[in-house]
Amino acid sequence: MRVDGPAHTRRKPPYITPYAEESLDLPLAFEWAAGLPRLTYRDALPQEWMFGALWVRCGTLREGVREGTPLWPMIHSLRQRRCMLKQRCRVCGESATDPDTRRIWWVMPSALPVNEAPQATTHAPTCRACVPEALTACPALRRGLPALYTVGSTSPIGVLANLYGQDDDGRVVELRHQVGVGLDDVLRLHQALATQLIVLLEDVVRVERW
Repeated sequence: MRVDGPAHTRRKPPYITPYAEESLDLPLAFEWAAGLPRLTYRDALPQEWMFGALWVRCGTLREGVREGTPLWPMIHSLRQRRCMLKQRCRVCGESATDPDTRRIWWVMPSALPVNEAPQATTHAPTCRACVPEALTACPALRRGLPALYTVGSTSPIGVLANLYGQDDDGRVVELRHQVGVGLDDVLRLHQALATQLIVLLEDVVRVERW
């Protein structure tokens, strides 16, 4: 893949990167919901559930403020969801949809399997203009042999999550770390603290030159 474009000049971390100043404590507990124990926060808000799962709590800096101590290579949960659901660029936060073709630009850490579509991923899209910077700034992309694609459409199918339970004394304990949970798996969604949204990529076309 040939990557042309503007030189790497951005000094701030990508949109999807969290800052230490956005980290919050996690006062977790269990409650009963629909006849099942469900993970919750002791002071949970309705908007902290989406797709049947409790989402990791993370702060946000004031709109337009992008400064602080970046937490490489972590992912900001709320901004990752925005990127996945609204097709925003992981680097600049603007639309990753090509205005001419209406296709979504996407960079993967490695080539996807040939002739196996659709594809599931937690990696957020990247607008065409930010592809060079994503290849420079993203640790996952630097470690692999990245490949560039355009995507026709997406749909949410699961979450990446930590699963929790209770020990003999009723304390909340982590049982599994960073596992995929389908949106139809109600039992495990009740145990999940979701960190990233998994979407299905459809009509995936590799871009060799651009």
